[in-house]
This record gives sequence, C-alpha cells and structure tokens, in this order.
Amino acid sequence: MRSLHAILGAVTLLLIVSLSACGSETPDKKEFENLHRDNFENSTNINNQWLPLQPGTKLVYEGVTDDNGQLVPHRLIVTVTDLTKVIDGVRSVITWDLDYSSNELVEAELAFFAQDDDGAVWRMGEHPEDYEAGKFIEASTWMSGIEEAVAGIEMLAEPKVEMPSYSQGWAPGVNFTDRAQVSQVGQKVCIPMDCYEDALMIDESSKAEPDAHQFKYFASGIGNVKVDWKGADQTHETLELVEIVHLGPDALAEVHAQAIALEQHAYTVSKDVYAKTLPLVLPDGTSLKIVSAVEAAQPVGIPAAEIVVYASELPESALFELDFIDDAASPGGMSIGLPNNGDELDAPPENDPHVTFTASVQSGIPYRCWIHMKVGTPKGKSQANVIWAQFSNAVDDAFNPGSSSYLTAQGPTQEGWVWVGCDNLERSDSLLYFKSSGEVTVRLQAGAEGVGFDQFILSSAEFLQEPPAEPIVEKK
Repeated sequence: MRSLHAILGAVTLLLIVSLSACGSETPDKKEFENLHRDNFENSTNINNQWLPLQPGTKLVYEGVTDDNGQLVPHRLIVTVTDLTKVIDGVRSVITWDLDYSSNELVEAELAFFAQDDDGAVWRMGEHPEDYEAGKFIEASTWMSGIEEAVAGIEMLAEPKVEMPSYSQGWAPGVNFTDRAQVSQVGQKVCIPMDCYEDALMIDESSKAEPDAHQFKYFASGIGNVKVDWKGADQTHETLELVEIVHLGPDALAEVHAQAIALEQHAYTVSKDVYAKTLPLVLPDGTSLKIVSAVEAAQPVGIPAAEIVVYASELPESALFELDFIDDAASPGGMSIGLPNNGDELDAPPENDPHVTFTASVQSGIPYRCWIHMKVGTPKGKSQANVIWAQFSNAVDDAFNPGSSSYLTAQGPTQEGWVWVGCDNLERSDSLLYFKSSGEVTVRLQAGAEGVGFDQFILSSAEFLQEPPAEPIVEKK
C-alpha cells in the first residue's frame, strides 16, 4: 500500500504537469490574453473589489529596495486621475505614478487601466520615464495594439487559488512579459496603517526573470497594501501602504497639469509608440491639444525659451518701495533692492516692497522659479535673505498676487550673490503649472529688508531640477 505522503506527492506532481500544459512551463503556453474590445461598455468605472481605481485617490507607499547591494529608502506615490485615454479601442483610466529612491525621483509613469464587463481590470499600457540626477534617460513605453503589444489582466474579477496564471501585459519590444497567479486568499496582513483579515496575495513573475517573484497583497475595497519578494528578485523591493489621500478639486487639477506635462513629453520621446495614440481626454470631455513642433518651433510641450527677466529691463513703474541699484556685476549694470533698517517685513497679502511684471507661459508643463538673490548685511530682525513669489493663473489658485499664499525663496545667511529656488514650504514639490497658455503676472515681494535681486528665471527645461551654474544667465 502506498503511503499517504507518496500519494499526495503523486497528486501534486500530476497537478503540476496539468498546470504546466496550459501555464508558463511549456513552449506552447498562452503568452498573452485575448482582448475583446466589445466587452468594455463602462470601462472607466473601475470598482473591482480588489483594485478600485476611483479618481482623486492618492496611495502612498514606503519601503526599501536594493541598490547595488545596499538597501535604500523607496517611496511610491500612485494617483488616480480623472483623465482618460483611448488605447486599442478601449477608453482607459490614467494613473500618475512617482517612484523615489533615497528621496530622488527615479521614475515617473502614466499607466492605463480599464475594467471589462465581467469585472476584471486590464492594464492597457504604460509610459514609464526613467531619470538620473533629474535628467531624462529613457522610456520603455508600450501600448496595447502597437508593435505587437497586448493588454493584460491586472486583477481578475473573482480571483481564486486554483486559477491558472495570466498575462499582465505582453510587450516583447520592451521586454514586458509580466505574469501573475493567485497564490493565497483569506490571509491576514498587517501594515502600519491597519490589519486586514481577508487579504488576497498575488504572485508576480516574468518570462525574463522566471525565478524572481514579487508578492502583492490586496485588501478588499482598498487595493494593493503590501509588496514583498522571494527568489532571484534582485531589487529586493518591499513596500507598505502608509497613506491614503482623497484629493480635492484644486489638488486634482494640479495632478491634471503634471500628468498632461508627462503626456506632452511622451509624444516627443516615444515617437514609435506613444505618438501613435490619441491625446488624453479632460474631465469635461475635450481632448488635449498636442502642441506641434511647427507651432512651438521646438520639441513638443517645451516653450521656445527659458523665461529670463533682468532687473535692468523692468520699468520704474513696476517697483513699489524698491529701488534700482547700480551694480557693474549684474546684467545691464543694475539690480533691485531696498535698504536694511533692521525691521521685519510682512508676508502677502500685506502690500510691502515688491516688483510686478508679466511673462508668457504655456499650460500643461512644469516650471521652476529661480531668483539670483543679493543677500544683504544682517541687521536687527532682518537676515536680508527672503523673497516671496506669487503668480496669476497658476493651477494652485492660492499663489495669485494679493492672496495669502506664495512660494518662498529663502537664501543663505552669508552675504553675497546666490541662485535661490522658489519653494513651496508646505510640500516637497515646488513645480509650477498654469491653467492656460498666455501672459501671467509675476509678483516678487521682499520678505526681509536689505535683500535684492538682479535676475528672475521661470524654467521649464534647463533649470527644472538644478539652479544655473553661472552668475549671469544669457537669454537665448
């Protein structure tokens, strides 16, 4: 009589052979799913129990990853937008994802999802941009229906352990061959936010790395709450959900602008794939207008030149309680400043010393503000090193001139000239976006007596991450 152990072993072997016949172990396995475009009647209403994607939801994950043998902090922010895009005939929801390693942005991605009539969520494509030291490196873009790419299943409608593995997308052109299989159900998973008694565990791997496994845990009504690894996964990535934010209209509008900016850039760097897709659609149903290279006389989505304003160019009427100062080292031989009497200055909306001028901007792209500041001699209550900046027509309405919100250019305490960024002290992202293209008002208000400046830059490309290296920036 065969032992129970031997019988179970034979059954297990039979099960493995059976699964291999239709799974990932045989050469004739099904490498991608069959996409039925007529089965997506309400594709943007993604209410799957295990992967709900409701517009305005921001999920923040924190963990670690292996960087050349050293574990470094890893942070992932996934925001579900209310923008949509038609991919391979299916209207899809867009998520905007930011991936940070050691607090440095290493990847920004637009990902596209649609739910079929049976309740399964499909990954329709993605545009991930890789960065190094703030500079764009490459984008491994794939879109279903283009260059042999086929959409895959991100989450089954009713996941069960006995189900065979499934493709999460098939794009051999960029080596995207991810597969998934339901591994466990009814699991208890605890993260700093909460404990979930009935979690779902998905085991993900790929044809390129069959021995590397990523385990993802999903909580009902929330989505992915934890990521772990096993096997030959060289990244050793672990993540846990640490925050769920439901964005208001203003915050979601800012996400619009940043996702639109990424789409504009995608059209320039992915001409064989992304450029063959239709523009994304705004919440009001209108399509985004893609700025052509002919219209812009340069790559799509980038203004004709960096916006550089010299103090010497401004009329005296632009100044309020500020003075022109002769300075041979400044462009045009002139800077703008005020004496230091040692008193404090009030922040906007107080009408303290300021200068106002206009600049022409483009919507849908990020800008970074820099001020070439003259840090004066400290006296009394003033360190002579602060300038506040406000902008009309910004996506964030709070920055409007005359309001009580502003960006802060905080210089060092030592005297002399220095390039200082205009920072949003309430959050780490200090990029500016504008609602529409055209002329905007810029207001620079002295935040301390004795401070001055001779150049102002609103940069969309060259100085988006780092300040100018030279004291004087030449206009192009």
